[in-house]
Amino acid sequence: MFTIGAHSQSTQQRRFFIGSLCLGILCSALVTTETLQAQVFAVPVPVGGGAVDAGDTTSSPHKMPGFSISVDEKKLNLLDDYERYIRHQMWEKALTALKELSETKSTSPLLPTKDGFLVDAEQRIFMALVSMPAEGREAFRLFFDGKAKKQFEDLSAQNGLLTSDRITKAKQIYSQYFLTSIGDDVADLLGNDAFERGEFVPAARFWRSILDHHPDTNLSEIDLNVKYALALIRSRQTEQAAATIQVISQQFPGKKIRLGGEDVDPVPYLQALTPRGAETPSAAAPQHHQLANLLQQPLKLPQEKVKPQWQLSYLDKTMVQAIENSRRNYYGRGKSYETFVPPMAVDEKRAYFNFYGVCFGVDLQTGKLVWRTDKFQDLGTHFSNYSFHQSSNPAQYQITVANDIVLATLIPKKEMNHYRARYRLYAYNGATGKQLWTSNVSNESYLSKPLVEGGHVYVVSHLQNNKSLTLNCLSLKTGKKEWSLKLGAAVSTSNSNGREKMPIPLLQKEGDNLLVLTNNGALFEISIPTKSINWVFRYPYKVNQSNTHYYYAAVPEETELHSEGQIFRDQNLVYFKEAGADEVYALNLAEKRLVWKRPIKKSAQIVGLDQKNVYLLSKELEALDRKSHRLNWAVSLPVAAGGLSALVAPEEAWVFTSRGIFEISKTNGDILNIYRGSDKTSLGGAIALRKGLVICVSNQAVTAYPTAKPAKSLPTSGNEKSGP
Repeated sequence: MFTIGAHSQSTQQRRFFIGSLCLGILCSALVTTETLQAQVFAVPVPVGGGAVDAGDTTSSPHKMPGFSISVDEKKLNLLDDYERYIRHQMWEKALTALKELSETKSTSPLLPTKDGFLVDAEQRIFMALVSMPAEGREAFRLFFDGKAKKQFEDLSAQNGLLTSDRITKAKQIYSQYFLTSIGDDVADLLGNDAFERGEFVPAARFWRSILDHHPDTNLSEIDLNVKYALALIRSRQTEQAAATIQVISQQFPGKKIRLGGEDVDPVPYLQALTPRGAETPSAAAPQHHQLANLLQQPLKLPQEKVKPQWQLSYLDKTMVQAIENSRRNYYGRGKSYETFVPPMAVDEKRAYFNFYGVCFGVDLQTGKLVWRTDKFQDLGTHFSNYSFHQSSNPAQYQITVANDIVLATLIPKKEMNHYRARYRLYAYNGATGKQLWTSNVSNESYLSKPLVEGGHVYVVSHLQNNKSLTLNCLSLKTGKKEWSLKLGAAVSTSNSNGREKMPIPLLQKEGDNLLVLTNNGALFEISIPTKSINWVFRYPYKVNQSNTHYYYAAVPEETELHSEGQIFRDQNLVYFKEAGADEVYALNLAEKRLVWKRPIKKSAQIVGLDQKNVYLLSKELEALDRKSHRLNWAVSLPVAAGGLSALVAPEEAWVFTSRGIFEISKTNGDILNIYRGSDKTSLGGAIALRKGLVICVSNQAVTAYPTAKPAKSLPTSGNEKSGP
């Protein structure tokens, strides 16, 4: 049991709550080290600063062009008034505005910060409160300390369990009067309650607020740090937990806490609950699940004369002729179909592909076609149909696999010639291809690659003729919708046929949170346990609704290469670039801060990340320094098709092009070798390493080459794109 330092105003309520806290702490001890170690976590990699280019970030990110998110304008105006009064040291008016701000019922859960973020309204108001200067804090206590004490005493005087009404009242006291003398007491009470309920993220936030913003607290600082670290561990925020454990070891060496009736050294106790590899922050090699496509050992391809282990051609002469006829009949508008590379998903036994709705499975070792949902040549009739050109968006054909279930978004064969056909979500048995279920909600079309976690499927959809995006959680077993969350309204663009095209969001899961890159001017973090928005980062999105290549005009490079938006993450640092955007961003999620951004051409797509560089691929491979965001080197490559990807080894990078596989030095961008391979008539495409095989997926075939020395493949993660 913790021995918690008593505040001078300790109450009967506080004594009652110690029992609940003990139960919560003892429950945390039941989490075995083995269970936690079964989860994969990364060791933090410190990244230096660099110039922060936040020139066009404003205090009203919701008003930027692009994705539309509703904000409570009345509360926003009150917040602006409050901050203006603070700047002019008009304390009485500031406190009046703050009181009205806290008591006004909100019509939207989000309010903007000055750094381009939209955060929870209560959190934003709290940020404004604790940023008050010392003179304002004195005025605040003079005005409200007596009232705050009375409310807290009335709350504490009530006997019995903490009901939801009493917790709501405590939260009101916390949000309105945290800077008073009882602010630390109510924060500790709320932290204990949240921990007891299994709500570890808010528990950590309440305890952290005392450590950060209540320096005169009489509560035990070591107890607060230990409870904060426990909440971080239970919410799988291991990097912050490791840093807190280090603080405890440095600031309280040899000091013990009371736990379960015994004096316990908190450092080894907390380390025993922390997953292996996350005990202390260090600059050790980053975990592969966070630095996607980063190989842990050198990659060696066989000599030119060595034949591939297998090759499967899916594009027959019938399809080739149909695509050529499509381009000729529709003024060249079918050109991007020539460069489409089907997305791939891989498990331990098979690779799976989605070629315009024809899904098929291939044995990973033999290359044998195990199953397919339709005949490839049957697609030819659809390429000759004008409705298909109007409705089809190649980026919406997605595929993923988990627990031997293959999930694919596609237009059903019988609907491919329908105007504005909907993209459905299908589930197939990975071994047989048998359809298990389809999500067929009336008028709903699925946009994103499904993300699977446990028995749940996360996917973004919209209703036809409606631009509002919805995040859905479905049952992996049945496809039944478990819950959904409205994100906001997208701004559609035009495709090569002058028709409306919706953005394709990208999902990535980290702990209990889900990142959603809208590819439309907004990056969301969603709390899965609370089914709510933690924050949104907004940035300008340049909308092109003009039909710039309707007839004979050249197809833009980003259309020809099917460039996708991507997120790559290394601990709290996130690097992303949207499809069709001309800027790449680096964010620090822990500090909710833009680290840097820099211009880049629209066709570039992030394809890799290591400790030094961010790698982007278009018709050249570019290496951007992670620290300074300067261009370290660039090399032109014969890239002519979609599936933009790269394998990043310790010293080299590998890219599959129209002239074979290029081996490129990561030191200076020099081309070291070219492996021509066996797919010599293709336009190139995607490259992946799985089970000791280098798999190259082109616009016409799938080819697997054995590595000279079998390299351990990396597990598929939320970072990786829908293709290889």
